Amino acid sequence: MRILDLTTLYIDGSEGGVNTYLREKARYLSESGLHTHTAIVPGRKSETTSLYSTLVHKVKSPALPSNPQHRVFVDLRTVCALIKETRPDVVEVDCSFLLGYAARRAIGHRNVPIVGFYHVHLPMLYKRPVQNFIRRHLASRTEPMAWRYTRFCTAPCHRILVTSRDMYWRLRGHDFPPLEFLPLGVNLDLFQPWSGAGKRTIRGVNPKAPVVLFVGRLSPEKNLPLLFRTHEILHARCGSQLVIAGDGPLRSRTERFARRQPGAFFIGTCPYGEELAQLYQSADVLIVPGESETFGLIILEALASGVPVVAARRGGPAELVEPGLGELAEPNNPEDFASKVEALLGRERPPAQSYRRYVEDRYSWERMFHRLVDVYGSLREELAASSTSETAARGVAERA
Repeated sequence: MRILDLTTLYIDGSEGGVNTYLREKARYLSESGLHTHTAIVPGRKSETTSLYSTLVHKVKSPALPSNPQHRVFVDLRTVCALIKETRPDVVEVDCSFLLGYAARRAIGHRNVPIVGFYHVHLPMLYKRPVQNFIRRHLASRTEPMAWRYTRFCTAPCHRILVTSRDMYWRLRGHDFPPLEFLPLGVNLDLFQPWSGAGKRTIRGVNPKAPVVLFVGRLSPEKNLPLLFRTHEILHARCGSQLVIAGDGPLRSRTERFARRQPGAFFIGTCPYGEELAQLYQSADVLIVPGESETFGLIILEALASGVPVVAARRGGPAELVEPGLGELAEPNNPEDFASKVEALLGRERPPAQSYRRYVEDRYSWERMFHRLVDVYGSLREELAASSTSETAARGVAERA
C-alpha cells in the first residue's frame, strides 16, 4: 500500500507533535517493510529528504506572521503535482487546512480514501479564557466561524481520526464525516525511567531542589501565563525549580521570565531523542497547563519515563492522567495547579515502573500504527465495494 501524509502542521527545523507523529510513523512503516510511505510538508525551501525509508517532499512555504515557525502551503499546484506523482492508495491530511480538497483534486477519478487526522481543534483555541474584554468579545464571535471552517476543511474526508474520547464527543453531532477514536502512542524504547544511582541532573539546576518540567510549544494555546504564575507560587512555598524546554512565538517572553524569576530555567528546544528522554529523567513532575490539547504526547513520554503529571482537567490530558499517575487541576487556576504539584512533591513517590506499566499496557506507537493501517485497509475495501455496487447499478439502469 502506498501511503501519503499531507500536513501543514509540520515544523521545518524545529520540534512539534506532528513532527513526532511523522517520525514515529516513518520508523514503524520502515520496520514493517510492507508499505511505501511519502510525506509532503511545508519547508523553508523546496527539497526532498528521507526519514528512515520515507520520502519527505518539502515545499517552500511562507511563515505565518504571528507564528514564524509554522508555515502554510500556498503553492498548491506543486503539492497537487507531487500527489499525482506519488499515486497513493490512501492519503492522510491534517484537518486545519484545505488539504483534503487538494488531495481530491489531484487524485481525480481514482478511488482513493482520504483520511483526516484531527491534530488541532481550532474552535477550542478561540474559546480559551482571556482577560481582555475586547479579545473575549472577538473570541466569542470567532468561535462559530472556526467551527464552520473546520467542518469545511474536513468535508472531503472519508473518515476523521480523533485521539481522545473528549474530542470524539465534541465533534459528534456537528455534521462531520464518520469519526474514529484512535489514541496516539509513545516510543517505549526511547522513554524509560532513570536507572542510574541517585537522580539525573540538569546543568545549572540545583540537584537538591525539586524540578518541575514544561515541554512544548511556546505559543498562546499552551497557557504560559498560568505556567509562570504557578511557578511563582510554588517557588515561594517550597523552593521548587521550573525548567522550560521548547520554542515558538512566545520565546522572548519566556526568556525574560527565566532571567527575572528565581528558580526558573529556559533551555530552548530539546530535540526529540536521547536528549529529550534524559530531560524527563531529570524531572520530579511534568506540568501541562494548556486547555486545548487534543491528546498530550508529552504526558505519555513523561509517564513512560516514570514521571508523574499535573495537567488541566480538560481535553485529552483529562483522559490520560488517571488516579495514581498525577493530578488534574482546575483549568486556568494557578493556585490549584500549584497545590496539586506541591502535593505530588510532598508525598512519597511510587516506583517509576508503576507509571510505565500503565503506558505499556495501553499505549505504544506499534499498537497505534497497526490499528491505523487497518483503518486504511478497511476504507479501501469499503470504497472498492461501493464503486462495484455503483457500477452494477448503472449497468442495470442502462439495460432497463
